[in-house]
Amino acid sequence: MAERVAIDLHVHTALSPCAAEEMTPPAILLQAERRGIRVVGVVDHGTARNAQAVLEAAPAFDVRVLVGLEIESAEGVHILALFEAADAAMAMDSLIAEHLPDRPNRVDVFGSQFLMDVMGDVVGEDPRLLSAAVDLGIEEIADLTAAHGGVAVPAHIDRRANGLLPTLGFVPPGLHADLWELSPNVAPSGAREMWPELRTRALLNGSDAHFPQDIGAVATRVSAQLAEAPLGVVDWGREVARELLGAAG
Repeated sequence: MAERVAIDLHVHTALSPCAAEEMTPPAILLQAERRGIRVVGVVDHGTARNAQAVLEAAPAFDVRVLVGLEIESAEGVHILALFEAADAAMAMDSLIAEHLPDRPNRVDVFGSQFLMDVMGDVVGEDPRLLSAAVDLGIEEIADLTAAHGGVAVPAHIDRRANGLLPTLGFVPPGLHADLWELSPNVAPSGAREMWPELRTRALLNGSDAHFPQDIGAVATRVSAQLAEAPLGVVDWGREVARELLGAAG
């Protein structure tokens, strides 16, 4: 049997107001390496401004890194936009910035939003309210992610707060995604029993880690060959989807 390894495509840095300050680029990658996570997706709410620091830190660790944003749609649904390069992630960041509400972050309510360098030192704070919905629908966000060369992954689709199925009650017919993320609370087999519309979709679990100890606590396993395959992120996502669907029977 081919070796299978863990991937976790939903981890936050300290730029997300709900994440711990110790969620620095090197700390995240070190914990992922220790947990045996071979591919990690590092995102923040409404922005990718720590993406460059994460990618600059990555060569020191045996972890493949994707970077991007977790975006809240106009419907209140979260979706991940994952990229392999900082410039692509920041192009999406610039677009999303145009659709965020013009409101400042309230540190006393939501927490700090730290910008960090490759060593994990704080170099500033983002003053915007990042954990807010944009005025774009979830289908639009997925299409824009694809247009910028990224992979759109509806996030924790089973979760009552900001999950696709509890929020909308259905999968929009125009929502194009190869991968669909479940919260740590349900396995793909259980999700398919609860929601028959998921039976033909590639489901994975992500940790949605906001603290170091949560990184890789819940993950998805894929073949080691696929985890290391020299594919662009879009083709890689499609191959992961094919493998997961094949394993599901």
